[in-house]
Amino acid sequence: MLRILTASLLLGLAAPAFADAAASFRDGKWAESIKEGRAEATGTSLTIAGRAQLVAASAFTDKAAAKAAIDAAQRDFEAALVKAPNSGEAAIQRAIALGYRAKLDRSPGEAKATRQAMEAVLAKDPNNALANAALGGWHGGAIATLGGFLAGSVLGASRSASERYFATAMAREPRNIIHPVTYAFTLLDLDPDNGPKAATLLRGAVALPVRDAYDTQNRKGAAAVLALLDKGDARGARTLAKRIQPFGMVG
Repeated sequence: MLRILTASLLLGLAAPAFADAAASFRDGKWAESIKEGRAEATGTSLTIAGRAQLVAASAFTDKAAAKAAIDAAQRDFEAALVKAPNSGEAAIQRAIALGYRAKLDRSPGEAKATRQAMEAVLAKDPNNALANAALGGWHGGAIATLGGFLAGSVLGASRSASERYFATAMAREPRNIIHPVTYAFTLLDLDPDNGPKAATLLRGAVALPVRDAYDTQNRKGAAAVLALLDKGDARGARTLAKRIQPFGMVG
């Protein structure tokens, strides 16, 4: 789900105040990262703040609280784009936040707007790995939610597009743990019979290096789902994967 900071965002940062926001994100101090990112108020630091806001809220169970947190993150991304209008990172993160909102609202209109926003980022930068992964998740998530016929006819979603976008994301960033984990969870969401392919993806993912607390969180989730798959419990793995995806526990 959608949901990642690039290595360049977290490494090689020059200004000491900005480094605090990045360091807090790296250490999993989400509240501090939000505060520090907003205080620095640069395009990049506001993107960090919004990203931290989404990560902090992703395990919420209350829908109203989750939507309020998503809205707060969107404001951070919008403020980042005022500071840095050409920031592909802020633009795709804003689109991802909109996708979370569409998921909670179960809104076809918001889902279409999410796809358009993601495709706009990709049109400017076809090599943007996160935008490719986000669109892979969008297509797969739409089908898992509505079924193949409705998702295709109403939203234009397709399994082949999901596979293609995820393949591109993993080719562009082969050492980024988030892309194979998200793809594996999407496959399980589509069909528990995808267990063998998901297991292969997760087995490769848990061997990848982690850059920050968010990567570590994803590795832990991947390992837990993989353990169930290795026991032959594809349905249990599917249930767990759905729960540990961002906002997957909202009632």
